[in-house]
Amino acid sequence: MLAAGAASARVGGLPPGVAPPVRPVKGQLLHLRGPADAPLATRTIRGLDVYLVPRADGRIVVGATVEELGEDTRVTAGGVFELLRAAWELLPGIGELQLVETVAGLRPGSPDNAPLLGRSAAEGLLLATGHYRNGILLTPVTADALAATLTGGSPDEIAAFAPTRFAVAAAAAGASR
Repeated sequence: MLAAGAASARVGGLPPGVAPPVRPVKGQLLHLRGPADAPLATRTIRGLDVYLVPRADGRIVVGATVEELGEDTRVTAGGVFELLRAAWELLPGIGELQLVETVAGLRPGSPDNAPLLGRSAAEGLLLATGHYRNGILLTPVTADALAATLTGGSPDEIAAFAPTRFAVAAAAAGASR
């Protein structure tokens, strides 16, 4: 099983043409803190460019940027500004909250930003990567589907996410030349 997130394409020892076409996509997010006894928000708030997730301890997680910058994991003033600006439009009271943490990480993005799930072109190698912005949300269905695949099943819910779909498209493009 290969499930190395944004590093999946760089895992060594794979036969030629088997490494999944996954790229790192930078995401910055912020942790703000307000009073736990008088929370500014009690439910997740989603906007076009930002989401705000309240926590029981008074924190609000503000996320996340989407940046095609390779392996860059620096938190930038511009990223913080854009997140705060977009969050303030949804919830103006955040301007009074304490900025307690900034984080930048790398998401695994595939060419179509959909996951790569199931059997690869290499005998016996399953892939579970390329989840892009939805990794945490897709974890349960990914685990169930790949467990079923490991035990001989062929779950319909992951057929559209077959890792070989990009090899098929590349071969078709080459044949039409």
